[in-house]
Amino acid sequence: MEERSKRREAGETARKREPPQQREMVEGLSDDWPEQLAVRTAWCYYALNMTQQEVAARLGITRVRVIRLLGEARRRGVVKISIESKLADNVELEHRLMERFGLDFAEVVLGMTDDETELAEILGAAASAGISRQLQDGVTLGVGWGVTLKAFAEALPERPLKNAAVVSLLGSLTRRSSIATFEATTTISARLHAECFYVPGPILCDSRESRDTLMAQPMMQDVLDRARSSDMAVVSVGGLDSGTIRRTRFVSERDFADVREAGAVGNFLGYYIDENAQVIDHRVNDRVIGLRPEFLTAIPRRIMISGGRQKVAALAAILKKGLLTGIVTDQQTAHALLEHH
Repeated sequence: MEERSKRREAGETARKREPPQQREMVEGLSDDWPEQLAVRTAWCYYALNMTQQEVAARLGITRVRVIRLLGEARRRGVVKISIESKLADNVELEHRLMERFGLDFAEVVLGMTDDETELAEILGAAASAGISRQLQDGVTLGVGWGVTLKAFAEALPERPLKNAAVVSLLGSLTRRSSIATFEATTTISARLHAECFYVPGPILCDSRESRDTLMAQPMMQDVLDRARSSDMAVVSVGGLDSGTIRRTRFVSERDFADVREAGAVGNFLGYYIDENAQVIDHRVNDRVIGLRPEFLTAIPRRIMISGGRQKVAALAAILKKGLLTGIVTDQQTAHALLEHH
């Protein structure tokens, strides 16, 4: 009896000294593939939701062998993992958008509505958590204007930051108090406990002369300089027919017809742009107060929150121009952008 015990101990010692490849063969993971054991292991782990340790105890094998069997089962195609979820499509769309347009960040959400105002509110709220995580002490955040960004501002969690600032990228003040419902800068600054800088003038002046007079003011230049030196910009875009600028009747029907005839596809930062994201040469654009789209690239991180059929042409133009580093949009818009030529 004592002799047999010594031989067993000697055998165990010799086995421990074997190279890893030889031990795997002994365990049946190389030439002798134990498919039945692998299937049992996979069934316990994936179907019965047992832990690896519980599987090992049930089948009388080590946890290390459970891990190897599961890995080999996937490699051989015995186990195929399939994610059945609408959100799985979103993840694929995010990667495709990033690759297609050279983005650093993309988030695709389930819009599930054809109403553009409702979609704007959904996207604004959905974007708040992801963008909030990117904000740090000392940040200067440039902010656009409109329904989407107002929804983003209201959904943004309160997160006190040190030495942070929020700056308007375009004008907003007007004699009509109802327009304040589309202004996001003050709300965001309150959420972040940040200093707020807003452009002291309307988005659209009565004339080019009025605009030039206001733009010459030192306080105006100070705010726009701060906007250009922002660390991050959060913006949205207006569709040609559905943009906030038109809905609030800043632009007359005659001027709107003119910019459409001139090739406008949407409104970005207050300016009407064409299919190449160029600011159209038109008297309406001569009256705008705000950061011109081509200056946006001076800001390191530039995130668009926007979606909807009316906005696809403008979004595609802005993305192709390289004006953005990130986007938050919905599934339908993401598909449309990837198919746009």
